[in-house]
Amino acid sequence: MTDIRRLPCAIALAVGVLLTPWTAVAQEKIKLGLLPFSESLAAVIADKQGFFKDEGLEIEISKFDSAAIAVPVLQSGRLDIVLSSTVSTFQAIEQGLDAMVLAPGAVVRTSPPDTTTAVIVKKGSITSLKELEGKRVAVNVINSTAWLHAVALLDKHGVDRTKVRFSEVPFPQMNDPLLNGQLDAVVQVEPFRSALMSTGNAVIVGWPYVETAPNTDITQYIALTSWVGKNRATAAKFVRAVTKGAQFAASNEAATRDINQQFTNLNPALKSVVLLPRLGTAINLMEMNHTMGMMQKYGLLKTPVDLSKRVFTP
Repeated sequence: MTDIRRLPCAIALAVGVLLTPWTAVAQEKIKLGLLPFSESLAAVIADKQGFFKDEGLEIEISKFDSAAIAVPVLQSGRLDIVLSSTVSTFQAIEQGLDAMVLAPGAVVRTSPPDTTTAVIVKKGSITSLKELEGKRVAVNVINSTAWLHAVALLDKHGVDRTKVRFSEVPFPQMNDPLLNGQLDAVVQVEPFRSALMSTGNAVIVGWPYVETAPNTDITQYIALTSWVGKNRATAAKFVRAVTKGAQFAASNEAATRDINQQFTNLNPALKSVVLLPRLGTAINLMEMNHTMGMMQKYGLLKTPVDLSKRVFTP
């Protein structure tokens, strides 16, 4: 005969066995593509601080050198979410990508300094943007986000951009040619800007993003509309976690600098020197549309893209 007094213990044991594997299975996995820059910090912090885990999410992170490379991988279905630049997001949607914007990445500050690009010249060579006409100016990629805001800045200051000799030089390789006189100016970003300015031989003459698009979202997390439709609850959890990551960065500078140094492989000597990005907590659709207008003006977008129905609401 079965001892009735033992049944409660047996039931409790059975329930415990059943629940143990369920907890492991319930952990949802997201394949996330990030850029190897500090603009990715909200998601990186959410991973390091356990915010994703608190939401029941397991994150598999892959790094991509640019959004132009990451977005096609998203479209192929090999990633669930990627951090994209605003320019790449608009261009991809114009070209047929059916995507939704989930959450902001980095946001332009309203006054300098900012982590976005600065136009830098060698000390004693040029004193104003107007003097760049006829000069050699490096951007990372012509027709890129950095190029877009640079030409908008030149127009704002009455510079004939058709007289500026743009050349493509990767951000990490810009500094030496400027200091050696092979370039007259560079459109440089952190952390390479801090490294350049630390030499004492360079001067900033303009802030392209701050002067042409303050408060705009530079980057944002996007996902295919089909994926969001099937995984709305998961998408909402992701948004909550990265928002907590952005909020953490705003109030925990020392820890954020540690995480930034590890994620970006930054020279430890620059860990406390570089400027950290301003991370957003809500999509700024109005300012993104401002960037879209700039893209149309300078030939990076042929037709307007309506994002009003492509912003995810948890």
